Amino acid sequence: MNKLPFNASWLLLLIPIGFLVFVIGPEIQQTYDVYHQKEITHQANVQKLNSLKKRLTSLTTSERNKYVNLQSTVNITKLKLAKERYNYYKFGGMFIILILMFIGMFGSSYWVKRKKKSSNNKEIIFNYADPRTDPIGQNISWEATEGSGSNFMSEYLKKTRVGYKISSSNYVKVCAWAFFLVGLNQVVWSYVEYYQLNSNSLGFMKAGKMFFTSGGVFIIVGAFLLVLFTGMKAFIHVRKRKIIVGGQALNFNQLYALQVLEKFISGSSSSGGYFCYELNLVTNQGDRYNLLSHGDKMFLLSDMAKLSKILNLPVWNNGVV
Repeated sequence: MNKLPFNASWLLLLIPIGFLVFVIGPEIQQTYDVYHQKEITHQANVQKLNSLKKRLTSLTTSERNKYVNLQSTVNITKLKLAKERYNYYKFGGMFIILILMFIGMFGSSYWVKRKKKSSNNKEIIFNYADPRTDPIGQNISWEATEGSGSNFMSEYLKKTRVGYKISSSNYVKVCAWAFFLVGLNQVVWSYVEYYQLNSNSLGFMKAGKMFFTSGGVFIIVGAFLLVLFTGMKAFIHVRKRKIIVGGQALNFNQLYALQVLEKFISGSSSSGGYFCYELNLVTNQGDRYNLLSHGDKMFLLSDMAKLSKILNLPVWNNGVV
């Protein structure tokens, strides 16, 4: 099969672009046209009502009946249009957030692919140490330290002003922010709509019910993911020669080796499962702390090589090639 002269993955962009241009765009335009026509009709009825109201004392019986009907129609239509308008705000806000989410996810994926092609992340020849000749390596466990792991690059090593940190990738953070902002958009507009269209005060129980039925669940899930993914998994302070990982502060002289292994994550019956990889820090007491756990082997091995150089540690490898 001949290789395409361009990156075929760009073709996948045609799916969201086509859906936006040919499906969502026309649907939004049609909905807006219907709403705009209702607004024009409503404004015309308001003008008629105001005209009749100016000469209320001299109206004929027919005009008085028309005045009463217009009063009812205008009030009902005003409420309906206001509800529709807030529904548009909710949908529009959610739509913008999802568009930004897809842009962020695609941008993050594009950044990962570019970084892979960088000379700093090309496959290198690495001399692994043999744990079988080491007293700690002979007794170290080769079971995974974490039961979970992604099938993409969800964590990575990043240089900071005073050292290095291991944190979640932008791809993961974008998903967390999308959950939070979608929920926030729905909740805020729901509260604004209530205060604008209702004269009754909003009690605690009703406010709580509105929060959870409008988008509060997304806010809570998003907040949880943000706390989980925006923090640092590990931090290396080069000058102080310390690493903070797993809630422990370890001096460099306590570190003994790095361990890289492969593990299988079981999925649902329909999706099966997938392989991903772990990079663990081994101390001179034989304790293990997880540094990285994700499915992008090239990135994990690249970060492994960097960490081995930064910490001046040998690497034990159990079949990850």
